[in-house]
Amino acid sequence: MKKVIIALLLNFALSSVVYAESYYFKECKLTEVLVADYLIDIDKNVIKVNLKAVDGTFQSFEDEIKIVEKNRIVSKKIKSGKSNDAYFVYYLDVKSKSVLKQNYKRESSGLGIFRPIGQKKQSFCSDIKADWNFSKIKVEDSNKEQEKILKCKGDSHVKWTNCVGKYSSKQGITYIGKFKDGKIIDGSTIYPGGSKYSGKFKNNKPHGEGTFTFSDGSKYYGEWKDGKGDGNGTKIWMDGRKYSGKFKNDEPHGQGTFTYNDGSKYVGNWKDGKRHGEGTLTYSDGRVYIGEFVNGQEHGIGTCFADDGSKIDCKKDISASGINKKNISIDNKKWINLSDFESTSGKAKKAIDKLENDFNDEADKLCVENKNYKILKKKIIITEITESLIKVGIRGVVECR
Repeated sequence: MKKVIIALLLNFALSSVVYAESYYFKECKLTEVLVADYLIDIDKNVIKVNLKAVDGTFQSFEDEIKIVEKNRIVSKKIKSGKSNDAYFVYYLDVKSKSVLKQNYKRESSGLGIFRPIGQKKQSFCSDIKADWNFSKIKVEDSNKEQEKILKCKGDSHVKWTNCVGKYSSKQGITYIGKFKDGKIIDGSTIYPGGSKYSGKFKNNKPHGEGTFTFSDGSKYYGEWKDGKGDGNGTKIWMDGRKYSGKFKNDEPHGQGTFTYNDGSKYVGNWKDGKRHGEGTLTYSDGRVYIGEFVNGQEHGIGTCFADDGSKIDCKKDISASGINKKNISIDNKKWINLSDFESTSGKAKKAIDKLENDFNDEADKLCVENKNYKILKKKIIITEITESLIKVGIRGVVECR
């Protein structure tokens, strides 16, 4: 009797091992000196990889499975040792009896975008077993998902938690997705007028990663904060314009790139939705301006390139674009210690404070008819310098309102 029990246990153990390794791609020639075996465990959702070199060295590791299809298995993205932004994915392809590897590069935008690099590399295998029951796998995966997330019950959404549901607010906003403590945390919304959002939520507002499609077809995808685009993102307008970079309160703010529908392009700093700070503007006719921007327009001494590529120094003046924009330039006549300026103390502090007050007084005079103004630019500069002494001034632009 004991022998029968032992035999049964051994038989069960052996059958378990066979089941775990019942699907495989073996003797896959990766290079002239390297061969790999891929042992597929669908139950555990992993691929055990055994690498064998011609010199006898051996290496074994496991990769996670992302997708199981009828005729192929796809691995999850795997970090490569080549660089911090290098990744790859491999496909176990039944029809071609091969392993296909695709390299990727993670974009530096912070949006989690991966760009394919080069062509897929194909390595053929001499022995495969891939007769998995795909329809059964699909049913099992579906059952697992349903077990994880239940459908919300009851008409009162405020009681929904850790479930998937759909409800429409009095304002006509429809929420579809996963709820927790009565609020949607992941899913989609459809707004009156036809605009849509899909992604993460906080307090029923877009918050985290998500995509917003406007009613006219324009689209923003990227980071959100309290219902507004905030952080890294990309917006594409229906007329062909595109901006990719930093956002704040739904507007470009920080470093970013804007491509206009006339073919011109700006790369540089933004403030409250306008070009502001250092940047490069390439016009549609090929000319280029590299320099400072104020309130959306070129301003100051920059470097310009003609359409033939020749370089010329140039000066742009924002005040020339409209009568309501005024330049202000004030210099302090007295020498002050460089050390005081660096620490903003002593005579330097008094000189800077006086320049600030004089700037405001001059703005009041220039905009006396409008009775109000907005400071577009204001900057303290060094006008003269010796080994230990300096003279300072203030430069800026105001817009009378």
